[in-house]
Amino acid sequence: MDFWTRLLGGSSKKQAAANDPQQRLARFKQRYHHVLQTWQRAEPLAADREALGSIRRGFQGLSKMLEDESRLPAPHLCLSFAASQQIYTGVSKITATAHDEGMVRDAVQFYNALIDSEEEDFLENDVFAVSLMNFIGRSISTITLGEDIEADIVELLFGIAAKIRLQPEILSVWFTTASPDLNGRVVNQKIDFAGVTQKEDFPLCYQLIDKVHHEGRIGEFARMGLLYIFESASKSLPLEQWIVNSDLPTLMATGLGALYSQLSRLLSILHPPEGLPLILQLSDYADMHPNADAVSYYSDDFQSHLVTFLSYLTFWQDVLEHCRSTDVRHTLIDHFQVLFLQQLLYPYIVQSSDVDAGSSVAVLTYLRRILDALDHPELIHMILHYLLALPDYPTVTAPRDPRSPAALRRRQSLMMINGPKKDDDAMNPSVFNLVDLVLQSTESRNPQTVISALKLTTVLLSKDHGYALGSLIKATSIHHKEPHRTVGALNAELETYLSLAIGLAGEGGVDEAYGTHLKDKLSMLENHSCSLKALALPSASTQTPGYHDSDIGPRQVGPHYLIPEDPLFKSLSDLLLRFLTNDIETNLALTEAIITLGTCSELRLEGWLSVNPVDYQFPETDLEPTEFSNDTLRDMYKASRQPTWTDAATPDLLACLQKLQAQVEALRADIPDWDEYIASRKDAFFFQEEVNSAMSSSILQPKPPRVSSEMHSGSWTPQIPRYIKEASATPARSTTPRGRKETLESRHTPTASPGSSRLGGQTLIGSPSRAVSPLPAITQNKRQPTIFSDIDSNLASVKSAFALRRRIRFRRAPGTQEVEVMLSKYQPPPKDDAETGAQEDGGEAEEEEEDIREASLLHIVTNVVVLQEFVLELVALMQVRASLFEEVRYV
Repeated sequence: MDFWTRLLGGSSKKQAAANDPQQRLARFKQRYHHVLQTWQRAEPLAADREALGSIRRGFQGLSKMLEDESRLPAPHLCLSFAASQQIYTGVSKITATAHDEGMVRDAVQFYNALIDSEEEDFLENDVFAVSLMNFIGRSISTITLGEDIEADIVELLFGIAAKIRLQPEILSVWFTTASPDLNGRVVNQKIDFAGVTQKEDFPLCYQLIDKVHHEGRIGEFARMGLLYIFESASKSLPLEQWIVNSDLPTLMATGLGALYSQLSRLLSILHPPEGLPLILQLSDYADMHPNADAVSYYSDDFQSHLVTFLSYLTFWQDVLEHCRSTDVRHTLIDHFQVLFLQQLLYPYIVQSSDVDAGSSVAVLTYLRRILDALDHPELIHMILHYLLALPDYPTVTAPRDPRSPAALRRRQSLMMINGPKKDDDAMNPSVFNLVDLVLQSTESRNPQTVISALKLTTVLLSKDHGYALGSLIKATSIHHKEPHRTVGALNAELETYLSLAIGLAGEGGVDEAYGTHLKDKLSMLENHSCSLKALALPSASTQTPGYHDSDIGPRQVGPHYLIPEDPLFKSLSDLLLRFLTNDIETNLALTEAIITLGTCSELRLEGWLSVNPVDYQFPETDLEPTEFSNDTLRDMYKASRQPTWTDAATPDLLACLQKLQAQVEALRADIPDWDEYIASRKDAFFFQEEVNSAMSSSILQPKPPRVSSEMHSGSWTPQIPRYIKEASATPARSTTPRGRKETLESRHTPTASPGSSRLGGQTLIGSPSRAVSPLPAITQNKRQPTIFSDIDSNLASVKSAFALRRRIRFRRAPGTQEVEVMLSKYQPPPKDDAETGAQEDGGEAEEEEEDIREASLLHIVTNVVVLQEFVLELVALMQVRASLFEEVRYV
């Protein structure tokens, strides 16, 4: 019994001694003096491994004692001793002489312990600030640190920046506007020219700017810390003036340019052969080969560089959004425009070429990703206003934030230093701009260039429609708002498009796909920027709050018609005429661009998608009934009549689709079992989407949901074989696109969702919740475990029997839109040497050469299925627009 009493009593005494402030201080002093003595005896410290280990253990012990004391009741004598004796200066000197990575880590932990204690006002002590920044500066410049230690240092700096943001009064400790010279005199370094280096004034800021472009924790903490510093500029006039006159904006702009320059000048956007989506496997996509000198868009190394660049670009946007200082914001925008946009990005556009099979693809892809990542109106306005060579249009209101004299002088000096020496050397977007590049690229013979141009066009039409109008799109304004189209004409047009869609690829699955398209198009129309004004209440304001300049942004978009001579639409029409021989990804990008063009509520459909009301024709035998109780009923009857129209009045898009239908009919007439090939292709997409949806649901919901009694009769739930579930722990990627919210490239990026059912934004027929199964034979077949092998063997037989042996040619005479289908028996006559030499010497003969393209039957069948989906999308778009925007009249 005495033994246990003594044991318990001894334990209590030890705990009391540990919590005693005086004894704790004595142990703290003893350990600190031991560290100093070890350091003084070691000569040199970097070569004495035993002394290094002893000092590191001492640092760790000091940090642990400070952390423990911070959680105990006052008094905190160890923290008071550390502050009064300024032991952090000793820690900084010892670490500087050690040149050891592990000791840097321990010193960072010690400084963190002092700051986290929130006592003794360490962050308000100028000696502490100098000691810490000297320690960080020496550690980063003289020692090769690991990524984790460097992240800890940047996190420490971020914590200080966060404190400055919350407590502006401590800014003067970490930031000074003047530095002493060699004689000890204070010299004002505020000079009004671009690029004054003032690291001694604010070393914390420069340490963050050096790490702001990194990936992972380092970049995230650096960007957030620098963002807090820019936000603090609005609360400190000296800091605001310092940022305007320092080289900080120059470093930010040149850093962005450096990250952009790391991106490859030659780029290939072809998907890697392994893991191709089914829609690309069932085509001639494998026959396309990338340029050997081009970097793959889907390579891990390129994606890493691209993500880093876009992260830094987004950081620019965040800084402009959170910075409340007008001068700082304008100065940053000036540097972005001059150093990045004018001196780097625009020369890339001018120097890009389609001949090298990569540079045009690269610059178009980078521009698309830049515009897709940005949302800040000032950056978007500056980029598009310059690259599209837009004229200055009058604004309704004057800017609320005029530039100060200091910001104006800084801009003038920036333009003077970085401007061309001669006016003739300056590259002007009025000579060659982004519109020229897009139109030139859509006419390229390189599919990758065409795809890149179409994807950039889609972004411009969807996000920045106000800038594209008048530059990329040639339109004419109209002043009447009342609809001239009638509901009868709408019904006639819908029936025409629907019959065309069914004639292309049959009636199977059309109802289910059309219902899905209606939902997708309703979402697209409601989210379009031009729809906000059309759907808003008369008293509601459509201006987006929170931006600084009321005059920044695109001009107001009013009702307008698409002129028939629009170069972009003519390029889209030419691509559409070659739909059956285009590669799949080109067609997906093409259809997405056309659908996006039609989502603008202010763009009237007459002339290109709908029939012009002046061309309506009604049969003479359709006499007007005389029995009407009032004029309203008579007008309703007139509006409900379905008109006809001549071939000359057929909308341009419908005329192109009818020409494609004629090509399909020619194939159907000459190829036996054509309809069976179409049905088989649609079944493959049906089955793949159902399997992926079911597997995704089984992963997300381990327990199957109870079947509702309200489920429609005939509904089909696929039964997944057990060996398929056990073979993969993750849901298979869908091969059938739905919804236009995801591109083909996103399937190979790190952020792609494994359970996604979207591909290239192009919706293919089929829905997980359809009422009737498109595969009744499969659901009733008892051979389900072998269904994948059966499909694989069938696809292999189709490829061997048709795709490899039978190729179909399409010939288009020069100067016409008629495309003649030439089957495999057609062989063009060989050209003699004289004719070939004449065409090589004369440009006119080369221009008059007929356009002959070919594709396999496997490829053409897949394109026909995609084409049917596109026509159904057009029908859904017309129907939703008519009801949502009241585009047709009923009386």
